[in-house]
Amino acid sequence: MSAPASAIGSLAELQPGQIVLPRFVIQHPPGLFVKPALLVTSNEFPEFVDRVFGGGLYFRDLVYTALLSLLYDDALRLRATADEEIFLAADIVAFRAERQALYKALRFEGQQAVYMFQPVFIDEVDDRGSSGEKRTFLEIDEFIASAWKNGLRFGIDLAALQTGISAEKAVRLVVAKPLPFVVGQDAELKELAPGLHRNNAPRRLSGGKLDLRSFETCYPQVSAELRLAKKILLTPGTDGRDILGQPLPAPIPKDFELASIAGPGTRISVEPDGEYLLACGAGFLAIDTKTHQFSVSEKIVSHEGVSARTTGDLSLNVEDYEQHGEIQEKRVVHCRNITAHGAVCGEIISAGGLVCLKSNLVGGSASNAAGDIVVEGVASGATLTAGTGTVKLRQADNCLIRAQRVTIERAVNCDIVAEQVIIDLAEGCAIAGKSITVRLARPWRDLDNALLVCLPDLSAYRARITALQTKQAELTETLTIHRTRLAALRNEKEVANYLRLAGQLRRNERVLTAEQEPGWQRLAAKMAPALRTMAALNERIKQHEIEAQQLTSQVAEVWRQSEAACQGISCTVEQNEGDTRIDSYLPGAGQETLQTLSAKELKVRLRRRDETTQRLFAGSGQPFTWSYRPPMPES
Repeated sequence: MSAPASAIGSLAELQPGQIVLPRFVIQHPPGLFVKPALLVTSNEFPEFVDRVFGGGLYFRDLVYTALLSLLYDDALRLRATADEEIFLAADIVAFRAERQALYKALRFEGQQAVYMFQPVFIDEVDDRGSSGEKRTFLEIDEFIASAWKNGLRFGIDLAALQTGISAEKAVRLVVAKPLPFVVGQDAELKELAPGLHRNNAPRRLSGGKLDLRSFETCYPQVSAELRLAKKILLTPGTDGRDILGQPLPAPIPKDFELASIAGPGTRISVEPDGEYLLACGAGFLAIDTKTHQFSVSEKIVSHEGVSARTTGDLSLNVEDYEQHGEIQEKRVVHCRNITAHGAVCGEIISAGGLVCLKSNLVGGSASNAAGDIVVEGVASGATLTAGTGTVKLRQADNCLIRAQRVTIERAVNCDIVAEQVIIDLAEGCAIAGKSITVRLARPWRDLDNALLVCLPDLSAYRARITALQTKQAELTETLTIHRTRLAALRNEKEVANYLRLAGQLRRNERVLTAEQEPGWQRLAAKMAPALRTMAALNERIKQHEIEAQQLTSQVAEVWRQSEAACQGISCTVEQNEGDTRIDSYLPGAGQETLQTLSAKELKVRLRRRDETTQRLFAGSGQPFTWSYRPPMPES
């Protein structure tokens, strides 16, 4: 098949449907070359491409990677030499209407573009004047032009296009994906010398006990000119780009000045292999836990004071801490991973990791902001909180427990709130959770078990779906109006006659004589406003159809989210000795969550019935199994 005729014209003899090359596009025998050095602004080349595709033309034998570089690599024109040329395409040719009709609208799903490929046919007239359909194939160059008019500006997968074009049956393929950004690396402080941090382990007394009021080494010692730390420079990220051509900026890595942590007695040394923090002389090293500032002094400088209040509490800037003695009442330990072998009567506050108590937790508390709590002994009269983690207990008596997940072998007179609760033996407990499993439930003294199954508030999902469906209805009404108007224009006598004649001329079924040409030009000028109106209506209809598809996808996604919120809600009591009450609980709008109630308020709330609760079971001697069934979507 011969190549289509070139649509490149000269300014002096420009014909309809032709385009004039801008100054930065040079035509040589192999094809079209772009000189980046002649691009004055970043908008010039995109505007030229938009004129080509918007004018019913396309690039033949386009080098797609070169197109993307010229569109989005702003540094390209800045670093290009005056003589540098980039091959873009073999030619610019007309995108005939009958070929344009072969291409359907793209479907945008999330961050990707999807296209349904299927065999295509085109009308063809044989030598005897008879018309019929003939199998033809899509072309990559034409597809790029069609996709551009659909808003697709970046990320086309040429291999996927070729696969879809060659397919002998309908196939749905992802044809464009975004280029994700590459995250850089924050500037870091690398500690070089061992033993820089304080050793906050308690001083071991005779007999193997530990004295919490004394520390083995409060301030480590360093020698003169010792390298304390090195700054690791940040590594910038690489920006990405979405399929609409918009940049996806990589997060800016965090930086810091080494001078900000260089306190008294330290200095900065800039050396060929990097920037270092050095000790000016021998002395004691202190690292401020708030500002992370390093300081070296000949004498010990303490900002904590020496008193029962300050020395009795510990703030440990270490990853792991092991405590072999008792943590006494009213004493507070701030830490990460902690293993306490002795009884804990005070307060443990962990920022993460694992809180493991080998002995008992008596009258104290343990909280973990980002990790688990394990008590191998007995927890009695204690408060345990693990907002995003698990609390695992062997035995709990008269405890308040809040966590993401709770597992207890035996719980007596406890108030428990968690997403998932698993108890082997529950006696007189009040339990609230999304999933509750109790092997054996029985009363404690005169107190029965009260279970509260927490249901999700789906009102926000329903409101979102209603809003989306309202938009769908409005969009459907708008589409109907546009389609009715377009049909009316097409059916107007003069417009219909013109379209029929134009089609005949386009298909070479009719040829105008020289005498008829002026009349045809006048008719075309007369019909131009109507044709522009029809084109605008077609474009609006396409846009609204895409919006309608997106709204349908959004409604489905909200339903999926609603269903996900309802997953795993269940309650099982395998054996029931004595009275057990089980209610579902759906808090009203604006009410505090169970996790935020005070201990006193929570104790009342777990056993109170009101308009937010619904009875599921009350009785004794019978097992109970129940799973939540979410409401079905409205048709």
